[in-house]
Amino acid sequence: MSHFSTDIIADQAIDTVANMPMSMVTRMLLQRGKGTQFLVGPLQDQDKARDVLIDIIFQDLMDRPGPCG
Repeated sequence: MSHFSTDIIADQAIDTVANMPMSMVTRMLLQRGKGTQFLVGPLQDQDKARDVLIDIIFQDLMDRPGPCG
């Protein structure tokens, strides 16, 4: 069962990536050292790239300290 605050953070991560052009998604993944296996050549998969970036952004948002510490 999920918690409403986690759901809000997940929605923020999804919305952030959904509003990015693919060039920015690619740039952010490459800056993080991720995505080379599905961003290049015939194996290019833009949906997978967006999913990986959503996971990264979600984790970044979850790692932020909250108002209580």
